[in-house]
Amino acid sequence: MTKNEYLAQLINELKKNDVADADDIVSEYEQHFAFKMADGFSEEEISAKLGNPAALASQFERNTNIEKIHGKKAMTIIGLIFTDIFTGAFIAVLFAWEAIMAAFSLACAAVTICLFGGLNIYSLIPPMPYWCGAVFGLSIAALAVLVSTCCIYFAAFMRQLMRSYVRFHHNAIAIASGDAVLPPLAINPQFSARANRRIRTVALLSLAIFGACFVLGMIVSIISSGTLGFWHAWGWFGYTGPLYK
Repeated sequence: MTKNEYLAQLINELKKNDVADADDIVSEYEQHFAFKMADGFSEEEISAKLGNPAALASQFERNTNIEKIHGKKAMTIIGLIFTDIFTGAFIAVLFAWEAIMAAFSLACAAVTICLFGGLNIYSLIPPMPYWCGAVFGLSIAALAVLVSTCCIYFAAFMRQLMRSYVRFHHNAIAIASGDAVLPPLAINPQFSARANRRIRTVALLSLAIFGACFVLGMIVSIISSGTLGFWHAWGWFGYTGPLYK
């Protein structure tokens, strides 16, 4: 069964059951099709996994046992409150990590500017010949791009994770209330295939440039200083004496 055929049958069955928010429910399942198709599943595979549209629509008929529903719903809400406390703390940690990565990316960009511009504010950058610094600067610039790409992907991951948790929250209450559940949302970021390829390409390219330029910077520094311990020759750690006795 194709997506259009499945959704058409689903909305017909929902209307037969007099479900008030039938259009919203169909819209959610339409998004479910879109996400699964982006993951490589065919329309027929998704339809088969969802099951018969009539059986799915029948889940949206409200349970009439009101007292039992209210008691189960109250216990579910109490459980969700405790879950929300731990989930909130975990999400706060994720936000803190995102802030650290963003700050690190900005710091790398600032160091790159200083190395290419020959700047050394407050003598924070160890002394080295300009061309050695330029090669290391290119390496650090690639690292800044790599970390920025990771920040973008991680931000999308956090957004999808929160959307997935909100859906879980909704479905838990729906089950306790005797209502039908909506399709669960994946926690992985929902990028288009084209966007996924671009992010992967930028990440791999920046990683390759970072590694190649870092090694090249080491080689250029060794040649320029005439010793393997170029950091000692340039007094990076306050030692400028002979390397060997």
